[in-house]
Amino acid sequence: MTKSFSFRKLNLARRYLWGALVAALIPLILIAALYDQYSANLLNNLITNRVNANLEATAAKMSNFMSVQVNRLENIVDLADTSDFFRSERHDNMSGLLEDILLLEAESPDIYAIELADIEGNILQTIPSTRTRLKPENYNTLPLVQHGTVEVLGPVLPKNGRPGWFLIRMPVMVNQETIGLVSLRTRLASLTEQVAPLIEPDVYEPQIVVFDRVHLTSVGTHAEVGNAFARSRQFFPGWRIHLVEGKGSLQEPRTQIRYLLLVAAAISALVMIYLFFKMSERVSRYLLPLNNGAKAIANGDFSTPVSEDAPGELGTLARSFNRMREQLEKLIKSRVDVERRAALGNMAASIAHEIRNPLTTVAATVHGLNRNEADPERRQMFDVISSEITRVDHTIAEFLNYARPSDPVRENVSVRDVFRSIRTLIATTAHEKNIIINLSGDSSLTIEVDQAHLRQILLNLVLNAIDAMPEGGHLTLQAYKENGAAVLIASDDGAGMDDETRSRILRPFFTTKSGGSGLGLSITNQLVEANHGTMDVESEEGVGTTITITFPMNAEQKKVGL
Repeated sequence: MTKSFSFRKLNLARRYLWGALVAALIPLILIAALYDQYSANLLNNLITNRVNANLEATAAKMSNFMSVQVNRLENIVDLADTSDFFRSERHDNMSGLLEDILLLEAESPDIYAIELADIEGNILQTIPSTRTRLKPENYNTLPLVQHGTVEVLGPVLPKNGRPGWFLIRMPVMVNQETIGLVSLRTRLASLTEQVAPLIEPDVYEPQIVVFDRVHLTSVGTHAEVGNAFARSRQFFPGWRIHLVEGKGSLQEPRTQIRYLLLVAAAISALVMIYLFFKMSERVSRYLLPLNNGAKAIANGDFSTPVSEDAPGELGTLARSFNRMREQLEKLIKSRVDVERRAALGNMAASIAHEIRNPLTTVAATVHGLNRNEADPERRQMFDVISSEITRVDHTIAEFLNYARPSDPVRENVSVRDVFRSIRTLIATTAHEKNIIINLSGDSSLTIEVDQAHLRQILLNLVLNAIDAMPEGGHLTLQAYKENGAAVLIASDDGAGMDDETRSRILRPFFTTKSGGSGLGLSITNQLVEANHGTMDVESEEGVGTTITITFPMNAEQKKVGL
């Protein structure tokens, strides 16, 4: 029970996501219910609008078809050779240019033939000549439409295996006088087949109606008159499209669409539930490390980073959490260090008073006894006591330096001069231990630090390096400028350190030497930080140790180092 409650408590994001899911599903369910109630009228309007739109689009295509044929006819009528043909007394002789043009136009799949007739309608020439026709029996009763100077005669339905057609004709006029007629015998199926996309089997079918006298199917044959529930505008005077009800009903596709939309709504709800479930799992998976990281910090563990692989704001939150963890760790360490140094400072004052003063008296007494002592063995004993007093005083001095370091007095210091003075100080010791000292780098490099601090820093490092090479070796001091900072390196090829020792080497009072105080590198690091620098220790057991110190440079120092 406790575990279940804790799980719910830790998944606040999941509860919000599920709440958002419910908030999204309720409107969806309400919309689906309302839609189911009014679906019949809605679908009827949708289908009617779609049918009317398709009907008008088809009417526009057929109107365009008729316009194309009329333009073709006008181009023929406007030819000078056409007028010359009708003015000629011999109508069996046509110019080669006119014949070529008419043959070219007759190659259109929508045109059966081009007919040239006199004003009485008697055909004088047919292009091509192989498509000469006979006058139909009902020629005088065919529908005739006159639109401007254009006449449309027909249609003539297919009969005896011959295809259906209709005539589009236009007079040829000279000086406002009609001298002949040019007709396009147009393929009827080219016009009627354009309504084929409107066919809905067993629901409705399109018919082309001419003056309510002739009803045509989409293949150009006779159609039975039916109940038309939709009519298009006239795509040519007297010509329009009717949609005639079939044996089926529009109700069936409407019901199918209704059920289809309801199923789509149900599927959408299921998909939303699935997506919200996966999303809540994913968010919880990304939030769990943040929760564990917060618990670790609460327990004082600052070493556990949080994964930053989460996307978007969660990744940003994880990165901010890690930065907060690092800064909090530094702050706590800094506060602890300040408090420790304050305690050490108070203790150092007590040590200086309670130990050093009596120790000075003891040292003076031993020195006086030693001067008046004639026995060599006793004089040697007094010398040992004096050396131990000196060693204790040195340890107390180191402790005081760590507890109450002096404030740096910063000035421009030549690194080359400091390197050389350090080499001079340790030259004898290095020679005795067979250690070779190498100095390298930028000889003109200067940095703004406390000169006494820098000497103490480097002296501590080289003395530690000498102690790490009892069998001899190489000690290298190097200085150079990099990315606007001065870099000082002290490296040796001595015994080196393992990872555990390296991680603890800067802690106060930690030492691997039998007689060491454990304050040398702690003081060194403290002096580096007091001069706004950083110190990095790299070491490998059996290979050696490299300590890198970096100090910032001001603008003038950067120019000098160029």
